[in-house]
Amino acid sequence: MDRLLRRVQVALLALGTAFSWVTLLVDYRRFFAAGGQVFELSGCAVANPLVTPCFYGALAFLAAFAWAVAILRSPPAAALRRQRGLNWLLIAGTAFAWANLAYEVYRFIQPQPSASAFSCPKDEAAVHPLLTPCFYGALIYLAALVVSMSILRTRAEPGRPEQGNLGGRT
Repeated sequence: MDRLLRRVQVALLALGTAFSWVTLLVDYRRFFAAGGQVFELSGCAVANPLVTPCFYGALAFLAAFAWAVAILRSPPAAALRRQRGLNWLLIAGTAFAWANLAYEVYRFIQPQPSASAFSCPKDEAAVHPLLTPCFYGALIYLAALVVSMSILRTRAEPGRPEQGNLGGRT
């Protein structure tokens, strides 16, 4: 069961990584079409994707995916320690994604909603927050976090050798 959950975790994070980087590529195409340069951070009608939360979410997805692959290839004692670290990264990524989405909801419910400087598609008119890539990224982060917590819970069951002090060392 534990190996299956770790594979599901890798698959979810691969999906999140692919989704986030495709979204980022679409944002870059829009940015370059508006006349932006690679490291131009201001002065363009469209925000450089480097300054949007989507960019940082995509980086975190990539790091979490690489971490999950390393866990899948690790021996059990090292896998538990690495899984705990990945769990903290997923907690941070999930909190970041949902906080960004909460800000988007706040902006959307204003009397005259406008596109946010922090929204993933900044240059467009206000889009319903549940239709943005940020919402789907937040869902994927949450699903990966639930799987990560399930892995840790499975390993913490009584009678399992991985429980406690990681193979006899403190």
